[in-house]
Amino acid sequence: MPELFEVKGAAKVRCFGQKSALDGLTQPAGTLVGRITDDEVIFVGQPGTAAALVEDLQGQLAGEGNAALVIDHTDGWSFFSLVGEGCEEVFAREANWKLPISDGAPVFTVGRVCHVAGKLFVRPNRIDIMTGAEVHLHVREALNHAGLKVNMHEIEAPAVDPIGIGTEGVTVS
Repeated sequence: MPELFEVKGAAKVRCFGQKSALDGLTQPAGTLVGRITDDEVIFVGQPGTAAALVEDLQGQLAGEGNAALVIDHTDGWSFFSLVGEGCEEVFAREANWKLPISDGAPVFTVGRVCHVAGKLFVRPNRIDIMTGAEVHLHVREALNHAGLKVNMHEIEAPAVDPIGIGTEGVTVS
């Protein structure tokens, strides 16, 4: 049975710059990373780690001068996790596109979910959904409604490792 929880305060830091500069970034420990476009990468970390992520990534891109930008978007994005068997069915009720198939490794993708733009990290039995913070109540309600048919329950985010990556981090494609 799937469960839904919101990871409040999950760090979301976006980097903009030349493809070669972003390709050269070393993934900070304890983060998910997704390539949005050639000139944009997003790093997601545990709650409370945004300032450290910004400092790390600004340091890595310092040699790029004004050609690179690191922005803390933690407050601008919500982060919901659908976990457990059946989470894909809940997602399918709120999206008109098929999720990429994960062979065990996480996959990063973007698309509309709950009628709004979303950025997703897809793993076996887990879908992490980021949407603009301004629509987080709508997204929560829509996901809860979609989960009724499969007896999904909303729970509190785990106190330890709520984004499900441990301390090493997971690179997604």
